[in-house]
Amino acid sequence: MKTHVLPEWLRRLLMRSVSHRYYTAVVAAIAFGATVSFAFPFVAVLIPAVLLSPRRWRTLGLSCGIASGLGAAVLVEIFGFLGSELVLSRHPDLVQSAAWQTASEWLQQWGLLALMVIAAGPLPQTPALLFCALAQVPTPGILIAVTVGKTAKYLFLAWVTALYPGRFVRYN
Repeated sequence: MKTHVLPEWLRRLLMRSVSHRYYTAVVAAIAFGATVSFAFPFVAVLIPAVLLSPRRWRTLGLSCGIASGLGAAVLVEIFGFLGSELVLSRHPDLVQSAAWQTASEWLQQWGLLALMVIAAGPLPQTPALLFCALAQVPTPGILIAVTVGKTAKYLFLAWVTALYPGRFVRYN
């Protein structure tokens, strides 16, 4: 099973918009949507987006990091609005997952610094965001931590993809 293959509609969207000046905004909107919906890891979109337009790697990394931070803040507000009972009743396995355990331990010990590291690393950030919502961590702090972490991660991945495109062609 190839998990790095983009859905056809998403591939068409990127291909149609790459020649336009709003390409970065389209990719950033996808980053926002991927973060809010936690439907798929956004890196699967970022790498092909940079391969299609390698000269825009800086703006893509920066704008997608900001969009992901905004998406995380919106997601935390949604979790807070829905309430812990509803969220946990719909995702009971989330609290038992290893990602939840790791995120909760790190967040209890290190606070928002841990969230920034989680956002920059390979760990799924949704359990950490849910934990932050349940612990009523202030949303502006979450916004800043995730934005800094994701921006660092996306800038690095975009730079590496633009610098060594041959290594990432299989994602396109």
